[in-house]
Amino acid sequence: MAYSVVVPAGTGDVQAVTGAAELVGFSVRETTAAAATLVLRDGTSTAGALQVLMTLAAGSSQTSVLPAVVFSTGIFVDRTTGTTELVLYLD
Repeated sequence: MAYSVVVPAGTGDVQAVTGAAELVGFSVRETTAAAATLVLRDGTSTAGALQVLMTLAAGSSQTSVLPAVVFSTGIFVDRTTGTTELVLYLD
């Protein structure tokens, strides 16, 4: 059954999901008028394998539907620059 995970606005890295997950989409918004970059990694830290890369211009947002992206260990949100809020859509 499909469900969503909300990652509140912030600049810090976040463990969004623990355990196996299948990402099928996302909505992300930059919240402070500065460019932002996020990396979704398979794992529990910045050492995890890069699975999805998001780059946003200042004040912008993006919504994407993806082919299933499988995360075996968890979804770690590595916020490399900027402030963002994020919703992950999982199946």
